[in-house]
Amino acid sequence: MFVGRSPDDNFNATVKVQYKPSGTSQWVDGLPLYRVRADLVTGGTATPEFAGSIFNLKPATAYDIQLTAHDPDGGDQTTTTSATTRAVPSADPAQPNVVNVSTAAQLTTALNAAKAGDVITLAAGTYTGEFTLNASGTKDNPIVIRGVDRDTVILDGGNGGGNVLAIEGSFSHVERLTLQHDTRALRFHGSPASDNVVRRVHAKDVILGFGSNPQQQDFYLCDNLLEGRLVWPHVYSDDTGAHANDDGIHVEGDGHVVCHNTLLGFGDAMKVETTGARADDFYGNDVNDAYDNALELDQSQGNTRAFRNRFTNTYMPISFQPIFGGPAYAIRNLVINAAVEGVKIHNSTVGPVILNNTFMSAAYAFQVLDSTTAHAVTMMNNLWIGPATPSGGRSVNWDQPVDSTTDVVDWNGWYPEGQFHFGYGTGGANYSNFAAVVAGGLYEAHGRLVAGGALFASGLVTPPSYTTNVTPIDGTLASGSDAIDHGTILANITDGFMGAAPDLGAQETGCTVPIYGVRPEGVDESNESIGCGTSTGGDGGVGGDSGGPSSDSGASGDAGTTPGSSNGCGCHIEGSRSPGPFALAFTGLVALLLARRRR
Repeated sequence: MFVGRSPDDNFNATVKVQYKPSGTSQWVDGLPLYRVRADLVTGGTATPEFAGSIFNLKPATAYDIQLTAHDPDGGDQTTTTSATTRAVPSADPAQPNVVNVSTAAQLTTALNAAKAGDVITLAAGTYTGEFTLNASGTKDNPIVIRGVDRDTVILDGGNGGGNVLAIEGSFSHVERLTLQHDTRALRFHGSPASDNVVRRVHAKDVILGFGSNPQQQDFYLCDNLLEGRLVWPHVYSDDTGAHANDDGIHVEGDGHVVCHNTLLGFGDAMKVETTGARADDFYGNDVNDAYDNALELDQSQGNTRAFRNRFTNTYMPISFQPIFGGPAYAIRNLVINAAVEGVKIHNSTVGPVILNNTFMSAAYAFQVLDSTTAHAVTMMNNLWIGPATPSGGRSVNWDQPVDSTTDVVDWNGWYPEGQFHFGYGTGGANYSNFAAVVAGGLYEAHGRLVAGGALFASGLVTPPSYTTNVTPIDGTLASGSDAIDHGTILANITDGFMGAAPDLGAQETGCTVPIYGVRPEGVDESNESIGCGTSTGGDGGVGGDSGGPSSDSGASGDAGTTPGSSNGCGCHIEGSRSPGPFALAFTGLVALLLARRRR
C-alpha cells in the first residue's frame, strides 16, 4: 500500500490494459479493467477493485500484461506482469497403459484397479449398470476412460436412479461414450477435485447431464451432446418451475471451461452453482429447448464469461441473478426466440457486461421484470429485436428500478419503434419513442433503430409466439442491413472488424461464422478459426480480475484465459492455480494500485 494515499473513493480512476505474447514487442489493447462497485453489492461479498478479462489468446502461450492506472486526482502508475494460458488437455497420458475391456464386469474390474496413466478402452457394445472410478490420475498421467466409438460404446444405467458414471477423483478423462437411461449421466463427486475432462460423450434419456460438487477446479467439458427429457414449448411458467433444476451441465468452483457442447431438453442447460465463483468460461455451446435458462451465471463474483454461444427456444436465456460485483461477461452470443427476458438481471445484480450480442424475442425487444435495483449494467453494440407489433406498444419493458448513474446503455440497435420503458421509481422514465430516449440524455446517445424485417441474410424474423419451435440458424446480417458498421470499437472484442466500423450484434459481416456446438473431429482451441482474427488469436478471450502479481502496491492478482479465435484458446489463471484454456484473469485490490492522493 502506498503511504499517504487512499483508495479511489470517487470512482474516477481508470486502468488501461495492454498485452502481447512474451518475447514480442507490439502491445495490443484490451478492454479497460472494470471498476467493481463493492459498495453496491447486497446479499453477497465483493472486493473494491478493478477487474477484467483479456480475450483472443492462444492456448499454452506466455503473455506479458501491462496495466496503466490513471487517476485524475493523482497517483498514476504502471505495472507489468506475465501469465501463461492453459493448454488444451492432452489426448493421452505421458506413459499410457492400455487396459482393454469388453464386458460390464471387466469394466468394473478395470475401474476398481485403475491407476495413473491407465487408458481403459471400451470395445463396442452395451455395458449395463452404474459405474464408479475412485482413483485419481496425475497431471501428466490422467486416467482415461475411452470408447472406441462414441455411438457404439454404450453405458446403460438401466434407470437405476443414480449416475451412469461417477468420478470420485481428479485428473480423469471420459471420452467417446454414450451414457443413457438414468437420473444422471455423469457426476464428479470429489470435493475438492480438479482437472477432469469430458470430451465427445453423448448423454441421452437422462434428467440431469453432468453434475458436480463444491470446491472443484479447472474442468474441461467440451464437444459433448446432451439430450434431456423436456420438450419445447414446455417452460418454467407452465408448472411453476418443477423442472428448473433439471440441469444439463452443472459446475461448482472456479476455472471451468464448458465449450462447444450441444444441449437440448434441460431446465437450466448450463449453470454455475457456487457463490463467489470466478473465471468460469462458457463458449461455443449450442443450447436448444431450455425450459428455464440456457445459462445461469447466478451468484458468481467476477470474470465469469459467456461468449459465442447460440441459444434457441429458451425461456430466459442468460441469467445474472445476481452477480456480486462483476464483471460477468456476455459477448457475441446469438439468442433466438427468448420467451420472456433475454437477460435476467434480477436480485440487485451488480456487474453484468453485455457486448455485441443478438437477442430476438416474440415478447419485447428487451424486458426485465424485477423489483430490485440493478447496478453497473453495461450494454453496448447489441441488437435487441422484438416483434413487429410490440406488446402494449412497448418495445422495451425494463420494469425494474435502474441506476442510471452507474449503468452504460449505448451504441445498441433496437427494433421496433415504440415506447421505451426504462425502469420505474427513482431514475425511471417511460419514453414515447426512441428519439425521446436519446433526447433524455441518459441512454443511447449513439444508439439507433434498425429495420427488423431486413436484418438477417437468412430472412430470420421474430416468431409470432415463443411457443413456435424455431430452427437454429446463424446470425449473419443481410447485405445492406442498417446494423452493419454502426457499432463502436471495443478493444479486444471487435478487433479485426470489416468496413468502416464494427457491426452491431453477435456476428461481424464478412468474418468466419462461429461453430456452435460440437466441433468436427480434429478441431479444438489450438486450430479453430473464429471471427476476423487478430495478431494474437481470434474472437476468444482471457479474463481476469484487476491487480497483477504481488507488488509493493499491495495488489495481488489472478489471470485467466478464455477461448480464442483463429489459433485462439480459452485459458484462465486464477491466483496460484494453473492457467486454464482460452483466457487470463486478474484479481486484486487494484483500488490500491490506482490509489489517489489524500487532499
